Amino acid sequence: MSSEQTSSKREQPMRVILPDLYKEITTNLEERHNIHKYDIQAHAAKTPSGYEAIIYFGDSYAHMESQYFSNQSIKNMNHEIMEFIERVGNACKEVMIADYFKMMRPK
Repeated sequence: MSSEQTSSKREQPMRVILPDLYKEITTNLEERHNIHKYDIQAHAAKTPSGYEAIIYFGDSYAHMESQYFSNQSIKNMNHEIMEFIERVGNACKEVMIADYFKMMRPK
């Protein structure tokens, strides 16, 4: 089994295993960056003391941002989560703009 298959097996849809975090991320991305939940794929991977949040975005969801959060951070929705959402929002906006210009480029 390749490492890619191993890592994808431990990832699960965030909306299933961490619905509150999923809602927080998607709501903030939409309100602050006009990025809708269908523009991203949100996954999470369980670790012994928390979760790794993994957000895929861009054309064919080829780009990724991820960060580890402790169970306490997720429960309290602390500033680390807000910083992660901001970082994802900015990266996603840049990629979406670049993808748009690639698509609109004359051939």
